[in-house]
Amino acid sequence: MPLSGKDVWEAMVRLGLTSGPYDPQRNRSCVNADRIAGLLHDVLRKQESDWLPQVTQTEDAMRTWEASTPREYALRLYKFLNLLGYTVIGIDAAIERERRKNEKPVETIFDFAKRTRP
Repeated sequence: MPLSGKDVWEAMVRLGLTSGPYDPQRNRSCVNADRIAGLLHDVLRKQESDWLPQVTQTEDAMRTWEASTPREYALRLYKFLNLLGYTVIGIDAAIERERRKNEKPVETIFDFAKRTRP
């Protein structure tokens, strides 16, 4: 999902750097927010293509990243994810939901008998 100028504008408003509605037609700061969003999107895309897919595709890769990363950085990532609303309990629940959704129902002998009877 690409970063938009409005996202950058909202961040700038939260930081207290600017105020008012997002209107690139009338406000020069909104135009600058659009430019910043484009530059940030380019940087994020470069980083993503370099390391993110390799880190997140397998658990082994994530374990290797965690073992080779200073603890402070791993804790910063955890704090950031917590601020976004990700918790260990929530992640575990989501994994369990996905597992149940993809799990095939167990077929009993009675189900088999129901299908084979005329």
